[in-house]
Amino acid sequence: MNRPFASRREFLRRAASFAAGAFPLFLLHDRAVAFQQGALFTTDETIILKRLGRGTDEDLFRLPMGDLVAEMGRSFLERPYESNTLEEQGEEHLVVNLRVFDCVTLCETSLALARAVKLHAGSTRGYCAQLQLIRYRSGVINGYASRLHYFSEWIADNERKKVLRNVTGELGGRRDRRALNFMSSHREAYPRLASEGDLAAVVAAEKGLLGAPRYFLPKEKVEGVLGRIQNGDIIAITTSVGGLDVSHTGIAVKDGGTTRLLHAPVAGQQVQITRGSLSEYLNAHEKQTGIMVARPLEPGT
Repeated sequence: MNRPFASRREFLRRAASFAAGAFPLFLLHDRAVAFQQGALFTTDETIILKRLGRGTDEDLFRLPMGDLVAEMGRSFLERPYESNTLEEQGEEHLVVNLRVFDCVTLCETSLALARAVKLHAGSTRGYCAQLQLIRYRSGVINGYASRLHYFSEWIADNERKKVLRNVTGELGGRRDRRALNFMSSHREAYPRLASEGDLAAVVAAEKGLLGAPRYFLPKEKVEGVLGRIQNGDIIAITTSVGGLDVSHTGIAVKDGGTTRLLHAPVAGQQVQITRGSLSEYLNAHEKQTGIMVARPLEPGT
């Protein structure tokens, strides 16, 4: 990336060629990128380098992985919520945006930053490699359907990659046998599914999840396990909405003796920590049925 490319298509073509080697494809968010005399200046890059610099300057890499994830998440408190930040036109690519968040991108960003700090990958490229690993099935970008849209699969795929461990079963979770087909059943809500090819790929991905065991902890049992949920655990909130596994996500944070949720709630709000406990938050939302809990692992575990 030593000089400007003539167009986004040329950028993608060259990046894809680069991705054929050892390093994964990444593309910085177009609206945040400016090239000047061969150098890359981005708001996102500034934020990335600042967070990674803290990891070295403040010895944050010595923190337990969960504490580091929570610390990175807290650094985005009061950042605005914005939906559909990953839904850009053109070929599927890695969108990097640390200025506004939805509930999933907050979790992904915090986890990717923590992993980059632990691995002493003090560059934008190092961060992007971790973000791509987390966001895409097997860490490979191969079209819209390769993104891990269903969060239960996000957890399962990242467990296979040894990024985290699903501890929902250990906490007393029970089996959820419902089929996942919300995306294909609500095609109109996903602009990319106007493409027959993308729709067929998503349907195939949904069918591939039919035999995968999925567990959740009912919300009436959450209060009893709050002490076993650790700082920095990824919390996926399950829902009663048909065909959908998870409706919201966040990061568990310990505040004295209380386990709260660090999250990016609905549009118009900002990244925040719940006033009450995680269980109180769940009980205030009728369609939220419980949680899945994923524990970040030290890189190389």
